[in-house]
Amino acid sequence: MGNTKDDTEILLGEWQTCVEMANSISQRRDSMNNLFITLNLAITTAVSITWDIKSLFILIAGIATCVLWMKTIRNYKLLNTAKFKIIVSIEEKLPKSPFNDEWELLKKIKNYTDSTKLERILPITFILLYITAIITIITIKYTS
Repeated sequence: MGNTKDDTEILLGEWQTCVEMANSISQRRDSMNNLFITLNLAITTAVSITWDIKSLFILIAGIATCVLWMKTIRNYKLLNTAKFKIIVSIEEKLPKSPFNDEWELLKKIKNYTDSTKLERILPITFILLYITAIITIITIKYTS
């Protein structure tokens, strides 16, 4: 493909489609995170109401939910990484490269934390909460 105006317009159209798809994936990712947060809050509420040995099953389901949540976050990370690689490869053929430029700027900021790392904090926190609740329930049950 040469550097003709038509080629540039085609590339720009492809770039725009990829950017829209990446934004769509990010929106689905946010919705998925909201769903898992709601589910975990429901689990936490159910356990706080019952708070007995039967709660162990709910807590184990909560841990399994969090593991699934972390795997889903990982899959979205991989999907976004692939999309952004495609966007950057298209940008190499265009006069400007806003996605790549933005990423390069972010990498230079010392206190920038990748959003995937931040997303993982919540399921890990819920897992620690569930493990603590399991230990507490077992301790109360068998020391009373």
